[in-house]
Amino acid sequence: MDNTSKISLKPAQEAFVKTANEEGFTTKITRKDIISLQSKLGITKPAWLMKSSAYRLGRGSYALPTIGQVTETTTIEPDSE
Repeated sequence: MDNTSKISLKPAQEAFVKTANEEGFTTKITRKDIISLQSKLGITKPAWLMKSSAYRLGRGSYALPTIGQVTETTTIEPDSE
């Protein structure tokens, strides 16, 4: 089976996204937030994110790709007994 909808990130890209997630950025990050993370944690600027039109939401605003986040929908069914 071919799973083309899954985004494959390089280890460094995955590390950045995990770090951003740990800092509270899960779906969206701004250029200001990235600079803040750089100064706080000493990470390198994610040029792959900032230069890609696929992740760009607007001026200085980017969508963070999700890593291994399987959205589990839990449905609670009423007991019929």
